Amino acid sequence: MKKNKLTNKKHKGFSLIEILVVMVIMATIMGIVANSIGNNKKKAKLKEAEIKISKLKMSIESFNTDTGYYPRSLDALVNDNGDANWLGPYAKKKEIKDPWNEDFHYSNPGQHDEEFSIISYGNDKSPGGSKFDKDINSWDI
Repeated sequence: MKKNKLTNKKHKGFSLIEILVVMVIMATIMGIVANSIGNNKKKAKLKEAEIKISKLKMSIESFNTDTGYYPRSLDALVNDNGDANWLGPYAKKKEIKDPWNEDFHYSNPGQHDEEFSIISYGNDKSPGGSKFDKDINSWDI
C-alpha cells in the first residue's frame, strides 16, 4: 500500500495566519512601549523645568543680595548691567531658557504677592494647559 506523500509529511514552518497574528501582537507591544517612552520624556521635561526655575530663583536672590534690588529681566542675571555691586554672572544664557528652548516668562513684581514670578508655558508653549501641557511656575515650586 502506497502512502500519500502529502499526508505523511510533517508540517515545517508557520502558516500565514500564525505569522500575521505574531506581527499584530508585536506591533501592539511596540506601540505601547513607544507611547510609554514618549510620556516619560514629557514627564522628564516637566521636572527639568521645575529644577531650572528653582535654580533661577536662587540666582535671582543672589542678584538681589548683591545689588539690593530684583532684576528687571532674566538677562540681567547673565549680562552685567553696569551696577557696581553686580558680581555675576548669576546664570548662563542656556539656564534662562526652558526645556522647550523658550524663554522663561519673568515678571517683577510677581504674581501671588511674590517679589518676582517665573513661568514656563510648557510643552504647548501657551498659557494654561493640563497634564503634559501645563504651565510650570515659581509660586508652586
